[in-house]
Amino acid sequence: MFEALDETAPQTVRYLVLELDDGEFIHVVGEGNDTSALTGLAAFEAFTQNHAERRSTPVKRSPAKIIGNYHVLEGGKAG
Repeated sequence: MFEALDETAPQTVRYLVLELDDGEFIHVVGEGNDTSALTGLAAFEAFTQNHAERRSTPVKRSPAKIIGNYHVLEGGKAG
């Protein structure tokens, strides 16, 4: 995914992946108004194929509001 993002350099996408101590992953995605900038990538399509077979828990999706941002997202200032 990160190679594809580096190659295509979509300006509206912000993507962060964290791995927890227990092996679970958290994907943080910001897409602006162009939701296809990430989901339209062939690498994203390949990543999501057979995704259910690789998960140990169901996918949990939830919109979030940025409360503070310090150098993680572009233009990040202490909030």
